[in-house]
Amino acid sequence: MKESLFRIAILSFICLMLIFSPAGAQETKIVNGVTVVLNGKKPTPPKGQSGTLKLIEEQTFGRAENPEESFSLVTAFAVDAVGTVFGLDQKDCDVKVFDRSGKFLRRIGKPGQGPGELRWPANIHLTKDDNVLINDPIYGKLSIFKSSGEHMGDVSTTGKIRFNILSMDSDGNFLGSENRFSSDNNKIFFDIKKYDSSLNPLFTLDSIEYILPPTNSKSKENAMETSSVFLFDGSGNIFSGRNNAYEIKVYNPEGKHIRTIQKDFSSEKITQQDIDSILERMSAIRRGGRGKDLFSFPEAYPPFQDFILDDQGRLYVRTFAKGKAKGEWMVDVFDPEGRFIAQFSTRAELRLIKEGKAYGIEETEEGFRLIKRYAIAWQ
Repeated sequence: MKESLFRIAILSFICLMLIFSPAGAQETKIVNGVTVVLNGKKPTPPKGQSGTLKLIEEQTFGRAENPEESFSLVTAFAVDAVGTVFGLDQKDCDVKVFDRSGKFLRRIGKPGQGPGELRWPANIHLTKDDNVLINDPIYGKLSIFKSSGEHMGDVSTTGKIRFNILSMDSDGNFLGSENRFSSDNNKIFFDIKKYDSSLNPLFTLDSIEYILPPTNSKSKENAMETSSVFLFDGSGNIFSGRNNAYEIKVYNPEGKHIRTIQKDFSSEKITQQDIDSILERMSAIRRGGRGKDLFSFPEAYPPFQDFILDDQGRLYVRTFAKGKAKGEWMVDVFDPEGRFIAQFSTRAELRLIKEGKAYGIEETEEGFRLIKRYAIAWQ
């Protein structure tokens, strides 16, 4: 009788543990020599630290009465060591420069096809000498300017089809994307490679395949089709993720896979209101791109939108989970070891976090995109 009661008690305890086990439970294991960090749905902050943080808006860049000092369509930016902001305006084909107080300083570049002129700028980077690199993949060149605005020269990338720089490390190496087509032209591949400072390829990190619909086909393009993020951390390690799974892989500077960060999540349903909003933003950014009737949508969002790293090695993943306020998305925060430690919501598309400040692009109620700087407060 006592043995039966003991077994019942043990079974009851196990059931309670299964029912009330924390959704934030974490597990680390080694799989084929790779450290895999498994995270639950809820953050597990370090002892004495809150699992939430807040962004406090400090400064806005690119809002002015003078159109020459305002953004038409800011899509990327860079920030130097003293807080000078270099905002890439894809529509105006230039870079608008502001000091840390938001005062407009100068424009860099202008529309055109000549030296130092831009046609479809896609990305901007600052070198350790504070030179400004502007990537124009469609027109096959990398334009180089001094931070004062003086054009230093253009580097041709025409041997690389639609070459786009994704990230740059402290040694001047690049992560870049090149396009190539299959022999039957039915597929396009985005080859992600690491390049040295002279744009010589060192190794291929990933190859992303997309099937192209036949010419004159009525097939619709998936608006949520798999996208990817590739970036360097401060030590030259490479963080890589495709948003078809909540999984981010880390490679050392030589390209060896050393860590995988995974997280459990709940799918976020896509509503008709979401679809209408997405199509409206696409129409604004694509500048005469394909019509909205050519896009299709899945039932649920992918696991995440994008991610960035701060100067402390923490990983910030912007998800599709909605925040409490309109237009807010939840951001998951992981420590340098890949453990899920915090979560917060924001309207901003965060692009940079350093020295306790976050920088992002935020859209106003009127649809204008502005760069903002925030102080980070751990609550």
